[in-house]
Formats: sequence, structure tokens, C-alpha cells
Amino acid sequence: MKNKDFKLDFKTILPRMRKLQKQLAGHQLFIAVLVVLLAYVFVVWQISSLATAEPTPEAQATNDSTSAAPAIDKNAIKQIQTLEKNSPDVHTLFEAARNNPFQE
Repeated sequence: MKNKDFKLDFKTILPRMRKLQKQLAGHQLFIAVLVVLLAYVFVVWQISSLATAEPTPEAQATNDSTSAAPAIDKNAIKQIQTLEKNSPDVHTLFEAARNNPFQE
């Protein structure tokens, strides 16, 4: 499949490129819309593949080992409980929050 007449020379490529540019000049809008559409499809495809991706077992193990329950200060709990016992307004506020936690 050797072609002895085939030469890769800029002198022969440049006129061919100009001819091709003239042929495609009327289709520039279509080509631009097609490129944007292909880019959009690629982005949507990437988003859908990343949305369904599952973490590796190593990443899950790392996340499980690094996430720990927050430490609660025992003295702060005692102070809040004594404040609740000593103040009827605070006691009423806490009771309302316990009964309906989503009320502002």
C-alpha cells in the first residue's frame, strides 16, 4: 500500500486547506453549533457517570476510620442542666424545643 506520489509538503497542503476553508465557509454556524452540542453531550455524560460512581473500599475504610463522634464537654452539660433547673424561662424554652424541634 505504498503510494510513491504521496508527499507531505506544506506547499501542497496549503492550497488544499484554503480550498477546504472555502467549501466550509457556508457551514460555519452549523459546525459551531455541532461543536457546542458535542461539548454539552460530553459534559452531561461525565456528570451522569460521576453521579453513579461508587467509592472504592479503601476510600470507605479511610472515611470510616477518620470520622469520629464529636467530643461533648461534660462540664457544659452540667451547666446547662443547672441553668434549666434554676430558671423557669429556660426550662419552658427547652421543653418547647423537645416537643417541637423544628419550630423556630
